[in-house]
Amino acid sequence: MAARRARVLVGVAGVLGAASIGCYHAEPLDTGRVLADLRKADSLAPPSPAAPPSLPAGALTEERSVALALAWNHALRAQRLSRGIPEGQIVTAETLANPVVRFDLTHLQNGADGLGWDARLSWAPPQPGVRGGRVGAAQATLGLYDAEIREQEWTTACNVRGAYAALLAIDEEIRIAEESVVNRRKLVELVKRQVDQGGSTRFNFDLIALSLTNAERAQSARKLARLSAAMALTQLLGLGAPDGEALSVTGTLDDEARDGLPANQAALEERALARRPAVAAARAQYQASEETLRAETAARWPWFVLSAIPRIRQNEAFQAHTDVAVGVDLTLPIFDTNVGRVQSATASRAVARAQMTTAVAGVRGDIAQALAAIRSNRELLDRVHVEIEPLLKEHDRLLALAMKAGELDLTSLIASEDLVLAARTQLIEARLQLRDAYIALDRAVGPSDAGQPSR
Repeated sequence: MAARRARVLVGVAGVLGAASIGCYHAEPLDTGRVLADLRKADSLAPPSPAAPPSLPAGALTEERSVALALAWNHALRAQRLSRGIPEGQIVTAETLANPVVRFDLTHLQNGADGLGWDARLSWAPPQPGVRGGRVGAAQATLGLYDAEIREQEWTTACNVRGAYAALLAIDEEIRIAEESVVNRRKLVELVKRQVDQGGSTRFNFDLIALSLTNAERAQSARKLARLSAAMALTQLLGLGAPDGEALSVTGTLDDEARDGLPANQAALEERALARRPAVAAARAQYQASEETLRAETAARWPWFVLSAIPRIRQNEAFQAHTDVAVGVDLTLPIFDTNVGRVQSATASRAVARAQMTTAVAGVRGDIAQALAAIRSNRELLDRVHVEIEPLLKEHDRLLALAMKAGELDLTSLIASEDLVLAARTQLIEARLQLRDAYIALDRAVGPSDAGQPSR
């Protein structure tokens, strides 16, 4: 009795153990908790080492901005988590089919005295080509996900560099506009003294005061634009609640940072084939479709299932109480030749090939467009250096002399100040467009091994 009870307990434990393998553990999603966790990162000090800071201490450099985004950008972190999907698919493709145990009671018509039983173990071995193709497709899908993650990382880095450059540009615009505001304030004070002394008219004072008001209003608009640009950069970094006023950046927009033009378009296209993650993703997609077609084609051949390895039958009513047998089931692909799945897999491979062509053509177009933008903006900046910069320096010198001597032609002076401010602003915009063109070229070509700009 004790031995029987022990066997029963072992059997129950085995059943419970097998059941626990398939236990489902729910993880309810509480959006309120998500919001609370995000708010924890709003303070300057992160609540834990694993939490992102809301704003970094000190001025940001471009390199540090990119590093922060690669670590904390929310969309990028979600993209990385998706890698677990193809990893599970590889495990599924490599896993062998489970054996099947079948137990039958036989000869029920003979009553309890004539009962027999039949037990058999069956198993479907992996079919060559089918299993290999499915494993290869799953591995290629993992390569696809990895390439998409690298593409997202590179896109995020380039977007951060663009947002960083935009913030540098607006800071530079605010600085030069502030100089113009300061000049107008000095003119207001000078004209006010002249009016008090009878050396000028109230009309002239109103004219320069109105010019100052317009300049200050334009400066307020620039500061608002600066706040929006800083918030956009902060959100790309994946930090806490954006505080544009607390975010500062260091660096300059220098159109002489890169000597000469980049390599010719053909060389850049060859480089992009090796570096651009989007091209690698299209290549991995094609490989996955190729492996899937291989598996579906192999599935068209006959294959067997070990239906009895062994089968044991016992019945006391027969002279041979125990019967041991082995058996094999052979599937004959007569009615279902898997032609439909092969046709679908063939079409998927053709689509993947066309998508690869589309990806390469898109990269070529992006490279050509970026090179054209670089050439155009460099030509514009060269003309600015030769034709406009000397005039800007001469304007500053003459303005200082005129204010010192008190000889003011306010109408001409205000007009020239507006033109000079517009010219300097356009110079900054041209430098920003040149930087954006270089960033677009980097994005099109793809990262180097070190993850730095591709030139």
